[in-house]
Amino acid sequence: MLFDGAIVAIIIALIAGGRFSRLAEIGFRWAWVFLAAFALRFGIVVMGVSGWRPALAAAPVLHLASYALLLAALVANRRLWPIWIAALGVVMNFAVIAANGGAMPAERSLVRASGQVQALKLAEAGRYPTHTFIDSDTRLAFLADRYLLPRPYPRPSVFSPGDVLITLGVVLMIFQGMGAFGWRVRQSVADSSTAELRA
Repeated sequence: MLFDGAIVAIIIALIAGGRFSRLAEIGFRWAWVFLAAFALRFGIVVMGVSGWRPALAAAPVLHLASYALLLAALVANRRLWPIWIAALGVVMNFAVIAANGGAMPAERSLVRASGQVQALKLAEAGRYPTHTFIDSDTRLAFLADRYLLPRPYPRPSVFSPGDVLITLGVVLMIFQGMGAFGWRVRQSVADSSTAELRA
């Protein structure tokens, strides 16, 4: 959902007069931490799918650590208001993952309906360390991956309420950063700098 939303947002932003060159005006901080968080999560999945036991054992802690890194990077950019929307989504996902042993619970029937057969088989075999299935013991199930983006959407997927907010925050951040619809972030950065000097 996040990747698709970002791609669509970029296309719309370009149509609406946005430019990639304007992204430099945001003054985005801790970009490397974002990359580290996503790299960590990707590594967990790859090593887990390979069946490497140490990775599977450490996956719950590392999964939560990836979200902690992501939240820290978002907080570092809190002066940009779309970040608050994304941060709320991260907190929601973190809460349900932490409450369920370090894995995001997903509705089994919806994963099957989305056509993600390989992911379903890996999860059933205990080799998809970032996800588990919703059952009677699942905590905060209303925050889990229990909603389906179905066909005819070309990439059906199961998502959580937190995913929706994260995607919305990223989409708005892209619009703001690229200056789509005449929306510029330069003034907000200047105002923030002035406020910091006055403080």
